[in-house]
Amino acid sequence: MGVPIRLRLVRPATRVSLGALSIDLVEQALGVSLAALLGPLLDGPITQRGGAMVYPLALPEGQGVAIPMGGWGELGVANRAGLLWLRVPVAVAPIVALRLGAAVVAGPQIAGGSAAMGVRLRPGMAVSWPLAGVGEIGVEAV
Repeated sequence: MGVPIRLRLVRPATRVSLGALSIDLVEQALGVSLAALLGPLLDGPITQRGGAMVYPLALPEGQGVAIPMGGWGELGVANRAGLLWLRVPVAVAPIVALRLGAAVVAGPQIAGGSAAMGVRLRPGMAVSWPLAGVGEIGVEAV
């Protein structure tokens, strides 16, 4: 088995508190707790950096996770033979591919409203793209 891919997923912090009630708008919209979904792949504590939540992940070979986004497709990451495979909604695939540039070495492969692309990460590499007016979502290689 190969070496895990280590990366940080970064997303806007969207927790809103109204007295005793506290909800995360992104998790509410997705219908899933990202901490629970990403839990088995977490490689450290979830932290907040400025206005962003940071999820440190270690993806063992053959493992990954996908977040269903309804009619928008999926948002996911996976380790296939040491290559990071990103799955993004088709609508944002051109932006993601443009931001990743020459790091995209396979794909995009379109299926079910999503596009998957293989990315060769370099240590220190960071890329982000807009997320529907609430900030940016990104990937940082460790």
